[in-house]
Amino acid sequence: MRIKFEGLTKRFPNRNKKIKAEVVAVDNFTFEIPDGKLVGLLGPSGCGKSTALNLICGLETPTEGKIFFDDDDVTDIPAENRGVGMVFQSYALYPHLNVKKNIMFPLQNLKGDQKLTKEVMEAKALEAAKIVQIEELMDRKPNEMSGGQQQRVAIARALVKMPRVLLLDEPLSNLDARLRIQTREEIKRIQNETEITTVFVTHDQEEAMSISDLIVVMKDGAVHQIGKPQEVYDQPANLFVAKFLGTPPINVFTGKIKNGQLYIGEDMLLGKDYVKDVKDQEVFVGIRPEGFVLREGKDGVQDGKNGCFHAELLAVEVMGRDTSVVFSSADSEIAGTRHRAIVSSDNNVDPEAKKVAFDVNPKKVFVFSKESQERLI
Repeated sequence: MRIKFEGLTKRFPNRNKKIKAEVVAVDNFTFEIPDGKLVGLLGPSGCGKSTALNLICGLETPTEGKIFFDDDDVTDIPAENRGVGMVFQSYALYPHLNVKKNIMFPLQNLKGDQKLTKEVMEAKALEAAKIVQIEELMDRKPNEMSGGQQQRVAIARALVKMPRVLLLDEPLSNLDARLRIQTREEIKRIQNETEITTVFVTHDQEEAMSISDLIVVMKDGAVHQIGKPQEVYDQPANLFVAKFLGTPPINVFTGKIKNGQLYIGEDMLLGKDYVKDVKDQEVFVGIRPEGFVLREGKDGVQDGKNGCFHAELLAVEVMGRDTSVVFSSADSEIAGTRHRAIVSSDNNVDPEAKKVAFDVNPKKVFVFSKESQERLI
C-alpha cells in the first residue's frame, strides 16, 4: 500500500490569545511512502510527527491537502473505514481483558458482511499472537506481563485485521534500553513477514536508523530530508539534519572558505581538490566524531603538533573498543562546547597532554552556509 501526500497541511489555533497566528503542525507534505516499506518519521518533540500519523489514520482532519492510499483518496474517509492499525505509545490495553480478548477486540466491532464467528475471531487472534510470539500468554491480563510483552499484545491487536497500513506512535519509549533494542528488532521482523506498509514515529534517531527502510527528518512541521538512513547520515541536506543524526553528535565549528581552501581558525582542513566552485565566505563546519584521525608524534604518542586540526585536550574516555577524545576549540559554533573524537583504543592517547592534533577524513567533513545553513560541501 503506497501512502501519498499532496500538499498536506495541518494548522491549529494558537492557545496564546495574544498571538493570532495559527500553529502549523504539518507544513505542506508532498511525498510518497513506498508500498511495503517501514518508514520512520523522525524529529524532536513538537516537530509534527505524531500529528502526521494522526492525519494518516484519520484521527485528525487536514487543514489543506490530500492523503492517498494507492490511488484511493482517503482524506475524508472516517478512521474506522481506512483499514489502518494503530499502536499507541501507552499501549492502551484493556486491563480487565486477557491477551486473547484484547487482540480479538477490533474483530468484535465488525458489522454486516464483515462480522465473524467466535471461532474465526479466536483463530485470527491466535494467528496474530504467533506473529509477535506471545501465543503462550493468551490467558494473561496486562498487569501480569512485562512492558515488552504488553507492547507485543498492542502490535498483535493492530495486526489482527491485517490492516492496509500499520502506524506506530513512539512504541518503544516506555521500555528500558535493552528491551527497546530487542523490541525494535521484533518490529522489523514482523514488518518483513507481513509486508505491511508501516510508519514508525520516534524522536530517537538510533531507533529510526536501525530499522527503517527510509527516514523522514522533520522540524517545525516541515520535512527537511527523506532518504535511506545511512544516506541521510552520510549526506545531510542541512545543518539541522547533520546535528540531529549521530551519537555522539556531530562537532560543529565556525570556519571560512578562502582561495578554494577550508579553514577552521588557522588550520587548513581541505584543499582545492575538495572545495570546488564555492565562493569565499564564512561557514559552519561539521565533523563527525569518527571523522578525526589522531596524529601521533615521536614514539607513537600524540604531541599536538602534527595534523591539520589542533585543539585543547580536555579528557580521554576509554570505552573498550573505542576511545573518546574530548577537546575544546576556540572556533566552536557555540562558545565553551566540548567536542568529541572517536578513535580506536589502539591509539596511545596521553590524558596528561594539553594539546591534541588530528587529520580528518574528508568524507566525514560537511560545510554549511552560515546564513541559510544549507549544505555547501
